[in-house]
Amino acid sequence: MSLVMAFSGRKRAIVGGDRRSITFFGEAEALEEELYGGRIRTDEELVRRAEELGTRILVSDARDKVWKRGPVLVGEVTEVSPGSDRRRRIYVTPGGYLLVDISEGRAVVKMEGGTALVVLGNKITKRLANERLGKLRSFDRAVFRSAFREIRKETASISPDHTVIGIGEVHPDSVFVLRQALRQDCEENGWKVSGLR
Repeated sequence: MSLVMAFSGRKRAIVGGDRRSITFFGEAEALEEELYGGRIRTDEELVRRAEELGTRILVSDARDKVWKRGPVLVGEVTEVSPGSDRRRRIYVTPGGYLLVDISEGRAVVKMEGGTALVVLGNKITKRLANERLGKLRSFDRAVFRSAFREIRKETASISPDHTVIGIGEVHPDSVFVLRQALRQDCEENGWKVSGLR
């Protein structure tokens, strides 16, 4: 789990995500705690601490975590372990958002709303993103890009590169297009959806 940020405004929506995926092999709890707690800031420190703790890791900076599905932007963070595969997705469009937890073949809507800033990630990335964006009243892609660059300086849990996309097409029924995107994802992936009002 690293960092996805999403904004749903009245006239635009933006989603951004880093591209890092880290696979831990063997006993990794101590390394994960240091990394996601903010004590490991650089890739070099991450490699060194993994070696010191005897944990093997595989780092990739090629994972797409954000994409466009028609008039809806989607962002996703994942946590995969031998016993489970959990995802959290944010669906945003101008005027609304859906926050969905996915595991064991079920997609459960956790939150649904209008305009909002939503940050998904680990403990350190969420704190840093909220510190940088939480007090702002206006967002655009440049603000998101700047936040990713600044956060990257403070944690090795996100990639140097990131993807930020936005849309400005306002749909007359944002709730409908958000739910339609979720239903399409559920049909394609064989998930059962619950929690829609």
